[in-house]
Amino acid sequence: MADIGLPNLEIIFKGLGTSAIKRGIKGTAVLIIKDDTDKTFDFKEYRSAADLTSEQLALYTDENIQYIKDCFMGTPLKIIIARMDSTDGVLADLLSKIKGKIPRNCWISIADGTTAEQDELVSFVKSEVKNNRKRYKVLAYKGTVTDNIHIFNLTTDKVFFKDDRGEQNGNQAISYLLGVYAGLTLDMSAIAIPLQLLESVSEVDDLGAAINKGELVLTNDEGIVKIARSINSLVTTGQDVTDDMKFAIIVESMDLMFTDIHDTWNKFYKGKYKNKLQNQLLLISAITAYFEGLESDSILDENYDNKTEIDVEAQRLLNYPKYGKEIVDSWDDKKAMSMTYGTNVVFTADTKILNAMEDFKFKIAM
Repeated sequence: MADIGLPNLEIIFKGLGTSAIKRGIKGTAVLIIKDDTDKTFDFKEYRSAADLTSEQLALYTDENIQYIKDCFMGTPLKIIIARMDSTDGVLADLLSKIKGKIPRNCWISIADGTTAEQDELVSFVKSEVKNNRKRYKVLAYKGTVTDNIHIFNLTTDKVFFKDDRGEQNGNQAISYLLGVYAGLTLDMSAIAIPLQLLESVSEVDDLGAAINKGELVLTNDEGIVKIARSINSLVTTGQDVTDDMKFAIIVESMDLMFTDIHDTWNKFYKGKYKNKLQNQLLLISAITAYFEGLESDSILDENYDNKTEIDVEAQRLLNYPKYGKEIVDSWDDKKAMSMTYGTNVVFTADTKILNAMEDFKFKIAM
């Protein structure tokens, strides 16, 4: 029987590609708070500050209400509040519950967290990204074990709010910046966002050195507070890990692509079709249509040959145990592509994600 359903997959992927900017305008902010005011809930979800009715405000301390309102100042799509007891709450217990409550691709922070709690959250996100195919991003404050594309580590010591809070520790700005990053569009860098909640910040002595160490730092730019460089904590680069991956806009685009392809595969393809070359090629065609949509939204570079193909070498390796290295190596690429193995679909992609224009050099000859 013909695989009648497969052409629809291309339509789904193409639709995802052409709507990427629209879908990527707002993301989810997950804010962990410590609060004993009302212990009858672990999670709450709010779409806007208008959801903070008097009934909802009664669930939190004044300090946590301020954190939530600050987060909304960054205009995320929604905020998920994850509550733990402030006196005897265990962060690990909350993190074990959080995985089933939040989207695969979102931003997470803990309000007023200790250094140990920041590091615990960082470790959790690293593990979930590596082992469970999540695309969480954590905005931490002075985490000690970072060096990762999904860990953004704010290190600014002091911030000065425009309201009556005045001077505060940099940690007090975490919920606000969480909302900023979750609400950021895919077509611009966070350095373009004026941080209007802040009057000024204490700057590090050497911004360049801090940035090169993977620190997220704030700066005073002619009376406007801005993010100096919208980078994550990545320092160590090497095979398959490049300097481009230090930028938030690149990581966000990577995570969008991963989530779109992964979720579409799971929902519409996985386990539903026989593992043969023709079906793999139809899937490649669908992903190609998705890439074309990303090109039209300037997420991928339309001047680059963005493509997906069967990973021929990986498929050869899979077939070694069954047919032997000598026989498998004698196959040409066309034969190797046709020799699908078990349930495995092994693709490789080559894409160019567009960064934002940040650095400017202009020589004038006189």
